[in-house]
Amino acid sequence: MIDTILFGYSKSAREIAAVLQSREHSFIILTTEEERTQQAIEDGYDAHWINYNDDSELIKFGVGKWVKTLFCVSRNYNKNLFVTLSARNLDPNLYILSLAADEAEEKKMMLAGANKNINPYTVGANRIFRLIKKPVVYRVLDEILYRRSDIKIAELVVPENSYLIGLPLYGAGIEKEYDLMVLGLQPGKGRKGFMFHTYKIRKKIAQGDILVVIGKEDDIKRFKKAMGIL
Repeated sequence: MIDTILFGYSKSAREIAAVLQSREHSFIILTTEEERTQQAIEDGYDAHWINYNDDSELIKFGVGKWVKTLFCVSRNYNKNLFVTLSARNLDPNLYILSLAADEAEEKKMMLAGANKNINPYTVGANRIFRLIKKPVVYRVLDEILYRRSDIKIAELVVPENSYLIGLPLYGAGIEKEYDLMVLGLQPGKGRKGFMFHTYKIRKKIAQGDILVVIGKEDDIKRFKKAMGIL
Protein backbone atom coordinates (compact mmCIF):
# COMPACT_ATOMS: atom_id res chain seq x y z
CA MET A 1 0.00 0.00 0.00
CA ILE A 2 1.08 3.58 -0.70
CA ASP A 3 2.15 5.13 2.59
CA THR A 4 2.93 8.71 1.51
CA ILE A 5 0.53 11.53 0.57
CA LEU A 6 1.24 14.97 -0.86
CA PHE A 7 -1.61 17.37 -0.14
CA GLY A 8 -1.54 20.14 -2.73
CA TYR A 9 0.30 20.63 -6.00
CA SER A 10 2.28 23.80 -5.45
CA LYS A 11 5.82 24.47 -6.63
CA SER A 12 7.11 22.88 -3.43
CA ALA A 13 4.87 19.86 -3.97
CA ARG A 14 6.23 19.39 -7.49
CA GLU A 15 9.79 19.52 -6.17
CA ILE A 16 9.02 16.97 -3.46
CA ALA A 17 7.21 14.74 -5.95
CA ALA A 18 10.22 14.80 -8.25
CA VAL A 19 12.53 13.76 -5.41
CA LEU A 20 10.21 10.95 -4.29
CA GLN A 21 9.86 9.72 -7.84
CA SER A 22 13.62 9.76 -8.38
CA ARG A 23 13.99 7.56 -5.32
CA GLU A 24 11.22 5.24 -6.56
CA HIS A 25 9.11 6.00 -3.53
CA SER A 26 5.38 5.46 -4.16
CA PHE A 27 3.01 8.30 -3.27
CA ILE A 28 -0.27 9.92 -4.23
CA ILE A 29 -1.22 13.58 -4.63
CA LEU A 30 -4.45 15.02 -3.23
CA THR A 31 -5.62 18.48 -4.24
CA THR A 32 -8.65 20.72 -3.73
CA GLU A 33 -8.50 22.28 -7.18
CA GLU A 34 -9.53 20.26 -10.22
CA GLU A 35 -7.13 22.06 -12.54
CA ARG A 36 -4.18 21.23 -10.28
CA THR A 37 -5.34 17.63 -10.03
CA GLN A 38 -5.37 17.46 -13.81
CA GLN A 39 -1.93 19.10 -14.02
CA ALA A 40 -0.48 16.52 -11.63
CA ILE A 41 -2.01 13.71 -13.70
CA GLU A 42 -0.56 15.20 -16.88
CA ASP A 43 2.82 15.34 -15.13
CA GLY A 44 2.57 11.59 -14.64
CA TYR A 45 1.45 11.34 -11.03
CA ASP A 46 -1.38 9.50 -9.31
CA ALA A 47 -3.55 12.47 -8.28
CA HIS A 48 -7.06 12.88 -6.89
CA TRP A 49 -9.41 15.78 -6.08
CA ILE A 50 -10.78 15.83 -2.52
CA ASN A 51 -12.99 17.96 -0.32
CA TYR A 52 -10.50 18.83 2.40
CA ASN A 53 -13.29 19.57 4.93
CA ASP A 54 -14.40 15.94 4.91
CA ASP A 55 -12.32 13.63 7.10
CA SER A 56 -13.81 10.58 5.36
CA GLU A 57 -11.92 11.49 2.21
CA LEU A 58 -8.60 11.51 4.04
CA ILE A 59 -9.54 8.17 5.58
CA LYS A 60 -10.41 6.79 2.13
CA PHE A 61 -6.84 7.42 1.02
CA GLY A 62 -5.35 5.79 4.12
CA VAL A 63 -4.92 8.52 6.75
CA GLY A 64 -5.43 6.88 10.11
CA LYS A 65 -4.79 3.47 8.54
CA TRP A 66 -1.72 2.71 6.43
CA VAL A 67 -0.35 6.17 5.55
CA LYS A 68 2.81 6.99 7.47
CA THR A 69 3.86 10.36 6.01
CA LEU A 70 1.81 13.38 4.96
CA PHE A 71 3.24 16.45 3.19
CA CYS A 72 0.88 19.44 3.56
CA VAL A 73 2.22 21.55 0.71
CA SER A 74 -0.77 23.32 -0.79
CA ARG A 75 -0.19 26.92 -1.90
CA ASN A 76 -3.08 27.81 0.48
CA TYR A 77 -1.74 28.07 4.03
CA ASN A 78 -5.18 27.79 5.67
CA LYS A 79 -5.88 24.54 3.84
CA ASN A 80 -2.52 23.16 4.98
CA LEU A 81 -3.37 24.11 8.54
CA PHE A 82 -6.82 22.52 8.42
CA VAL A 83 -5.56 19.27 6.87
CA THR A 84 -2.76 19.14 9.44
CA LEU A 85 -5.34 19.44 12.21
CA SER A 86 -7.65 16.85 10.65
CA ALA A 87 -4.88 14.35 9.94
CA ARG A 88 -3.41 14.70 13.39
CA ASN A 89 -6.85 14.06 14.90
CA LEU A 90 -7.18 10.90 12.80
CA ASP A 91 -3.70 9.55 13.56
CA PRO A 92 -1.54 10.67 16.51
CA ASN A 93 1.42 8.75 15.07
CA LEU A 94 1.32 10.13 11.53
CA TYR A 95 4.45 12.02 10.49
CA ILE A 96 3.32 15.38 9.11
CA LEU A 97 5.54 17.82 7.23
CA SER A 98 3.84 21.16 6.53
CA LEU A 99 4.74 24.18 4.47
CA ALA A 100 5.28 27.35 6.54
CA ALA A 101 6.45 30.56 4.93
CA ASP A 102 7.40 32.44 8.09
CA GLU A 103 7.81 32.11 11.84
CA ALA A 104 4.18 32.95 12.65
CA GLU A 105 2.90 30.27 10.28
CA GLU A 106 5.45 27.83 11.62
CA LYS A 107 4.21 28.21 15.18
CA LYS A 108 0.59 27.73 14.16
CA MET A 109 1.54 24.54 12.30
CA MET A 110 3.33 23.34 15.40
CA LEU A 111 0.20 23.85 17.46
CA ALA A 112 -1.90 22.11 14.80
CA GLY A 113 0.22 18.96 15.03
CA ALA A 114 2.98 19.16 12.44
CA ASN A 115 6.14 17.22 13.21
CA LYS A 116 8.27 19.38 10.98
CA ASN A 117 7.95 22.49 8.84
CA ILE A 118 9.58 22.19 5.47
CA ASN A 119 10.74 25.80 5.44
CA PRO A 120 12.29 27.52 7.24
CA TYR A 121 12.01 26.13 10.78
CA THR A 122 11.61 22.75 12.47
CA VAL A 123 8.99 22.31 15.14
CA GLY A 124 7.83 19.80 17.73
CA ALA A 125 4.43 18.10 17.65
CA ASN A 126 1.48 19.65 19.47
CA ARG A 127 -2.26 19.26 19.41
CA ILE A 128 -4.81 22.04 19.16
CA PHE A 129 -7.24 20.40 21.58
CA ARG A 130 -4.69 20.76 24.38
CA LEU A 131 -5.06 24.51 24.04
CA ILE A 132 -8.84 24.27 23.95
CA LYS A 133 -8.80 22.32 27.23
CA LYS A 134 -6.55 24.96 28.81
CA PRO A 135 -8.01 28.38 28.01
CA VAL A 136 -5.52 30.31 30.16
CA VAL A 137 -2.61 28.69 28.33
CA TYR A 138 -4.43 29.35 25.07
CA ARG A 139 -4.74 33.07 25.73
CA VAL A 140 -1.08 33.39 26.70
CA LEU A 141 0.09 31.49 23.63
CA ASP A 142 -2.26 33.43 21.40
CA GLU A 143 -0.70 36.68 22.57
CA ILE A 144 2.86 35.41 22.18
CA LEU A 145 2.52 33.44 18.95
CA TYR A 146 -0.13 35.18 16.92
CA ARG A 147 0.28 38.89 17.51
CA ARG A 148 2.39 39.32 14.36
CA SER A 149 -0.11 37.59 12.07
CA ASP A 150 -3.44 38.72 10.67
CA ILE A 151 -4.73 35.15 11.02
CA LYS A 152 -6.17 34.41 14.46
CA ILE A 153 -7.72 31.51 16.32
CA ALA A 154 -10.81 32.44 18.34
CA GLU A 155 -12.95 30.61 20.90
CA LEU A 156 -16.49 32.02 20.69
CA VAL A 157 -19.15 31.11 23.24
CA VAL A 158 -22.63 30.94 21.71
CA PRO A 159 -24.78 33.47 23.62
CA GLU A 160 -28.45 33.30 24.49
CA ASN A 161 -30.78 34.00 21.54
CA SER A 162 -27.97 33.66 18.96
CA TYR A 163 -29.17 32.91 15.43
CA LEU A 164 -26.89 29.83 15.47
CA ILE A 165 -28.87 28.00 18.16
CA GLY A 166 -30.57 24.98 16.67
CA LEU A 167 -28.48 24.96 13.49
CA PRO A 168 -26.21 21.96 12.80
CA LEU A 169 -22.48 22.66 13.00
CA TYR A 170 -22.31 21.47 9.42
CA GLY A 171 -24.84 23.52 7.52
CA ALA A 172 -24.60 26.76 9.50
CA GLY A 173 -22.85 28.48 6.59
CA ILE A 174 -20.17 30.06 8.78
CA GLU A 175 -17.26 29.42 6.41
CA LYS A 176 -19.10 30.72 3.34
CA GLU A 177 -20.73 33.74 4.98
CA TYR A 178 -17.77 35.02 7.00
CA ASP A 179 -14.70 33.62 5.20
CA LEU A 180 -13.69 31.71 8.33
CA MET A 181 -12.45 28.17 8.82
CA VAL A 182 -14.35 26.30 11.53
CA LEU A 183 -12.08 23.95 13.47
CA GLY A 184 -14.87 22.49 15.57
CA LEU A 185 -17.06 22.79 18.62
CA GLN A 186 -16.66 22.23 22.35
CA PRO A 187 -20.08 21.38 23.84
CA GLY A 188 -21.17 23.66 26.69
CA LYS A 189 -22.69 22.85 30.10
CA GLY A 190 -19.64 20.93 31.24
CA ARG A 191 -19.88 18.24 28.56
CA LYS A 192 -16.55 16.84 27.46
CA GLY A 193 -15.13 16.09 24.04
CA PHE A 194 -14.06 18.49 21.32
CA MET A 195 -15.78 17.84 17.99
CA PHE A 196 -13.65 18.57 14.95
CA HIS A 197 -15.65 20.06 12.07
CA THR A 198 -16.35 17.45 9.42
CA TYR A 199 -19.30 16.72 7.21
CA LYS A 200 -20.30 13.86 9.53
CA ILE A 201 -20.92 16.10 12.54
CA ARG A 202 -24.62 16.96 12.68
CA LYS A 203 -24.79 18.20 16.27
CA LYS A 204 -27.07 21.20 16.63
CA ILE A 205 -25.42 24.26 18.12
CA ALA A 206 -26.67 25.16 21.60
CA GLN A 207 -26.28 28.10 23.96
CA GLY A 208 -22.96 27.86 25.80
CA ASP A 209 -21.22 25.81 23.11
CA ILE A 210 -17.76 27.06 22.14
CA LEU A 211 -17.03 27.47 18.44
CA VAL A 212 -13.36 27.48 17.47
CA VAL A 213 -12.61 29.35 14.24
CA ILE A 214 -9.59 30.54 12.28
CA GLY A 215 -9.60 33.66 10.16
CA LYS A 216 -8.71 37.31 9.83
CA GLU A 217 -9.46 39.50 12.80
CA ASP A 218 -12.01 41.64 10.93
CA ASP A 219 -13.91 38.57 9.75
CA ILE A 220 -13.96 37.17 13.27
CA LYS A 221 -15.36 40.48 14.53
CA ARG A 222 -18.11 40.39 11.89
CA PHE A 223 -19.02 36.86 12.93
CA LYS A 224 -19.04 37.74 16.64
CA LYS A 225 -21.44 40.60 15.95
CA ALA A 226 -23.72 38.32 13.94
CA MET A 227 -23.61 35.74 16.75
CA GLY A 228 -24.81 38.35 19.21
CA ILE A 229 -21.54 38.73 21.08
CA LEU A 230 -21.15 42.38 22.03
